[in-house]
Amino acid sequence: MRPTYFYLAIPWLGCLVACSIVNLFYFPNTIVFPDEQRFLASAVRLAASGEFWVGGDRAWEMPGTAVFFAPFVLLFGADAAILPIRTAQSFLIVVQSALIALIAQRLFGKTIIAFIAASLVALYPFFLFYQGLLLSETLFNALLLAGIASLYWWRERGLRIDRALVLTCACFAAATMTKATLAILPPLLIAATAWASGVPLRRAFAILVVASCLYSALLSPWWIRNDILLGSFVPFTTNSAQNLYLGNNSRNPDAGIDWSSEVDPAVVARISALPDEVGRQRAFSKVAIDYIKENPFVFVRSAAKKFVRFWNVVPNASGFKTGLYAIVSAASFGPILALALICAMRRWCQWRLLGPLYLILGYFTLVHVITIASLRYRLPIESILILLAAEPLAAFIERVRRNVARSA
Repeated sequence: MRPTYFYLAIPWLGCLVACSIVNLFYFPNTIVFPDEQRFLASAVRLAASGEFWVGGDRAWEMPGTAVFFAPFVLLFGADAAILPIRTAQSFLIVVQSALIALIAQRLFGKTIIAFIAASLVALYPFFLFYQGLLLSETLFNALLLAGIASLYWWRERGLRIDRALVLTCACFAAATMTKATLAILPPLLIAATAWASGVPLRRAFAILVVASCLYSALLSPWWIRNDILLGSFVPFTTNSAQNLYLGNNSRNPDAGIDWSSEVDPAVVARISALPDEVGRQRAFSKVAIDYIKENPFVFVRSAAKKFVRFWNVVPNASGFKTGLYAIVSAASFGPILALALICAMRRWCQWRLLGPLYLILGYFTLVHVITIASLRYRLPIESILILLAAEPLAAFIERVRRNVARSA
């Protein structure tokens, strides 16, 4: 791996330079999106009081992003912390690139594939853009890749119940504490990896039990805290049901994500007036599930539209469907998606090795075709797609090299 990391100094430096340009000259010195205001406000309140709040709620989202931002708020103040946070997130892109190199080397055993995958991650336009926003995506992506890298390290060590398994659970738990999308997937993913690697079903079940206990233990402080504050078991967040409702209601036939026009304002007003956030969660969940039960065919049609939204090669928002944003998106994600599919076909007989990656891709897709879909929510799995895309791209480059050498 030394040659890989030596040569990767070039794209890593390019990544940091590109991030600096984006942070200093593209984005203003203030936050851009409303979600950024929410994350920053939570970090400010956490730094000042030591308590995690999201507005007036205690468990509306996971606390990891606020915990990550809070030290910068303490050091620099709320307004001056924006650029240092962006800078820290630019280094997280380099971390993601290094993790992809590790995973690629373990999967394919070729330095050129690791180099290509890591370089693509370091310079991928969407990652460069989102690191300049004070959102949860960049931190979550890094922690998710750390979990995947640990998972394959654990597999390489013989799938034992050891420190590698503990580290894998810890990385996935940290990712979940940042963004609740993973939910119960990590123990299932770990057990599926063991089974796909040839472990007997009985041992795979034992690994599932141990991984579930480890993962639960690592998340238990959040559970205990929520039970004390809310008087109810809240394993993840209280806003997930709102997303389920937004994606499944009679005012949203096109499967959009606009709270201002694609929900029933009377229903939202009634539920939002409830004083208890757990009660609001249950109410939104009931309305959404009742709608799905009453309109199963509409739900399936809506899920198909969300699938298209999730995997679209150009942005879904009307202001970004054309022009430079659409060109950059199609020119970057389009080839990555095509090459990833080629890799899946080329390496179809290695499904046991690549199965964990396919499971993650399928899981994220399923979650977002059920709830709400957006290109932003696809960001965590784009590193995986880049990893897969690097394999046929490296094969093509090596073939060109051989042809050139023969003709020389």
